[in-house]
Amino acid sequence: MKRLFKANIYKWLVFFLILAPNIFTSIVGIESFPYTSAPMFGHYVGDDTELYLLKFEAVSGNELIDLEPYYGRPAAYFVRYFFSKVYGSPGSISAFNGRLSESPPKFQRRMNTFFLDFATYIREQHGIQLQKIYLKSIRVDKNRNPLAEAIVLGYYDTNTNQYTALDEAHK
Repeated sequence: MKRLFKANIYKWLVFFLILAPNIFTSIVGIESFPYTSAPMFGHYVGDDTELYLLKFEAVSGNELIDLEPYYGRPAAYFVRYFFSKVYGSPGSISAFNGRLSESPPKFQRRMNTFFLDFATYIREQHGIQLQKIYLKSIRVDKNRNPLAEAIVLGYYDTNTNQYTALDEAHK
């Protein structure tokens, strides 16, 4: 055992057994146990658990546009980033609860910054000028099929650079 530590082989052993797989999965983006940043043990999800998707739609001219094709990355990554880093969770049982909702002004700044950057990206990369971006929530089944009409949580006005929350948790 002393020979192992003297030869510094343990450093390479740790690297190849633990660090290398984690670095690989971080670069490739694998989201499965044990290589994931998702809070898989955050709360129980059973057959009766209500499931929701976040959806972004925008008004451009007189047209309502689904923004999913303009995310610039897979929808799951984009929405996960938005939910965990920008929006936060209003739910009392959530792995994200309490991390972001410090105060209404901080929430407002985060939302304004996110939507300004998102609208700018769509204008510069896709040549689409947006007037409003709607943040919607839609209840779905386990196969992501809609079970109800989408509910507007809020909207961002590109003329005023202001996000207006319509949900009670973020007013």
